[in-house]
Amino acid sequence: MTSPILSRGQNLTLPAPVRRVVAVIGWADSSTEVDASALLLGADQKVRSDADFVFYNQPRSADGSVRFRVGDASSNQATIDIELPAVPDEVHTIALVGSIDSDTFGTLGELSLTILDDTGSTLAKFVTHEATTESAYLFGEIYRRADAWKVRAVGQGWDTGLAGLATDFGVSVDDDAGPSEVVRNDAPQRSVEQPADSAYRLWGQNRGWQSYELTIDDEFLPAIRSLYPRELSDSDGNSSPEAQLIPEPNGPRGAYAVSIRTGGRTIGYLNDDDAQNWSAVLRRILASGYLPTTSSKMWVSEYETWDGGLDLRANVFIGLEDPRLAIPVNDPPNSAYTLLPRSRIIQVTKEHEHFDALSKFVPEGGIGLLFVTLHENSTQGSRANPHIEVRIDDERIGQLTPQMSQRFLPMIRHLESRGLVTACWGEITGSAVAAKVRIDAIKANEASPDVLDGPPVTVPRLLPAMRDPLAYDLTAMQAHLEPLPPPPPVPPRPIPIEPVDGSVVRFTKGGSYTYVAVRRGTHWETTSSMSAAIDEVMTWSDLASRVRTFDIATDWAPVGTHGDTRILEHRAVVRFTIGSNYLAALNIDDGRPDGDWYTTVTRRDSSRLPLGDLADWSEIVEHGVHIQVATGWRLLE
Repeated sequence: MTSPILSRGQNLTLPAPVRRVVAVIGWADSSTEVDASALLLGADQKVRSDADFVFYNQPRSADGSVRFRVGDASSNQATIDIELPAVPDEVHTIALVGSIDSDTFGTLGELSLTILDDTGSTLAKFVTHEATTESAYLFGEIYRRADAWKVRAVGQGWDTGLAGLATDFGVSVDDDAGPSEVVRNDAPQRSVEQPADSAYRLWGQNRGWQSYELTIDDEFLPAIRSLYPRELSDSDGNSSPEAQLIPEPNGPRGAYAVSIRTGGRTIGYLNDDDAQNWSAVLRRILASGYLPTTSSKMWVSEYETWDGGLDLRANVFIGLEDPRLAIPVNDPPNSAYTLLPRSRIIQVTKEHEHFDALSKFVPEGGIGLLFVTLHENSTQGSRANPHIEVRIDDERIGQLTPQMSQRFLPMIRHLESRGLVTACWGEITGSAVAAKVRIDAIKANEASPDVLDGPPVTVPRLLPAMRDPLAYDLTAMQAHLEPLPPPPPVPPRPIPIEPVDGSVVRFTKGGSYTYVAVRRGTHWETTSSMSAAIDEVMTWSDLASRVRTFDIATDWAPVGTHGDTRILEHRAVVRFTIGSNYLAALNIDDGRPDGDWYTTVTRRDSSRLPLGDLADWSEIVEHGVHIQVATGWRLLE
């Protein structure tokens, strides 16, 4: 049975018979209250409407499939009930989040997400201590994959509180809630003229949230492993490299294959349906001379196996939303401009007065992203405060409210003094009879010196869109479209020089099993009694080829006759002699004066010695001579 304990980024398929699950969000500091909530997200990772935001003030979704238990939380946990069969088909993911008003999640100690069935049995659990300055936190998500429901541990936070998190998922937030505390560094590339082959960052992923999980086949594990140091620590295993999405039309996987690459390595492929859906977008970017790029998140861990090898586990997520939101529907402004970083969704007003101009920007699918520019408009002779006019391709399509206009004006005037038009990210939704536009941009009080006085932020201009994705001319980018060769094999780790006769080394194998070995002439005797990866008697070349690192004992002290606390420590090591036999032993107990010890006595020698491979301390004291305890160790290099 698969363990229900998940690490960050891991997922687990829920049992098919389960129809109702209970999500419990927990935190260690019971003096602080966390507001838990759930968001019902479509395939584009956005809510369909604000009714899909379930929290204490709106405790159930419109269909009743997700319910927040109002007044049923303890001092350090909150509960959300989910009826899986009742979740609408268009809902792809249920995000389970928490927010905090007056503190950060890093101060709350251990954070947890537990998924229970209706009998109270634990289906999955995620525990983390990695939060720091976040005031909103995505604990995990329950999502559909094919015909099954899965749970994934996410552990990702926002410094911008619940409002920042909610707007990322498409929830409308009252402008009076206050500006974001953090300006995200998620703007596109900073150069007016970009060379061919540079990155074109997919627009729908500017927020940096990775929601698309790659299927990692075994053939890609060597490539992923080659991106990390030879000795992989826990901190090394988490990384967020930029990822490129490169079609391979002439490769062995078919005309629509799309590889995911990072660091000059192919780490996986989009599944067939997604690759075909993304074909037009990616080919248009490539035909324009740029490489489609998005963010990624990788969690990699390595485990030793009993046969002396290493088992690599990898979870990879990339930022990939709706292809309709990957490229703006209009071209960048023709005049000099700078694109503002994103911060908070703001509704444009009075669009209905300019529908004739706005209607031509409504895409066929009814939703799209576009370039919007902001301009000061003050009526001559009017006593009214100036307002911000919103334009698309230099045509007025609406305006900001007077209050919101005042929060943008100082920045717009400053950029205008530099000869720059203020541009920002916009979202259009509509039909043949009506349309709405929302913008997402920092306000004047959020602007950093780099935004105000740094180089303009621009986005490359792409070739016109074609209905047939195969009609794009990719000749100039052909070198990029060839499948990458696998990485060269990693050379074997060099074996340390064999220590001198009589040396004692300590090492671990299989994750948590500790061994001791002592050199006796041309061979090493170990504390293992199993004929597996570690044998009782081994040569140095055989032993060192199966073990990653050794500690060698450098200092020894006689063991006191009237109780020596040093030998009570777990993994304490002693050496002693019995007759002509030079032996070592490892304490596998903790704190007991007469604990158990694994010794280097082999089965061959146990028939003529008074103790065997497992001995009590009393036996070692009774029969051993010159007993010493190791008091110093160093890494053997």
